[in-house]
Amino acid sequence: MQPIFSIIIPTYNSEATLALALDSIIHQTFTNFEILILDGLSKDNTVALASSYKDARIKIFCEADKGVYDAMNKGMKLAQGEWIYFIGSDDFLYD
Repeated sequence: MQPIFSIIIPTYNSEATLALALDSIIHQTFTNFEILILDGLSKDNTVALASSYKDARIKIFCEADKGVYDAMNKGMKLAQGEWIYFIGSDDFLYD
């Protein structure tokens, strides 16, 4: 089933905050979404943390980028949802 929302999270060295962002999305009552994590080759455990979530809705892309807006643009090209939502790796959704 095609997701309604594609939630794009650009990351770079976001190990300390990414779990809060992911948990806040995953625990929403609405579940028809995909999460695209666009990591700019973090030097910490950001990718390992994201990979520890065993959720098929989370897709991780790790490659060099030219900053947050470049990562967002890459995410838009990969998104399959009808709507796109951007969230910072240090933000969270209120339930």
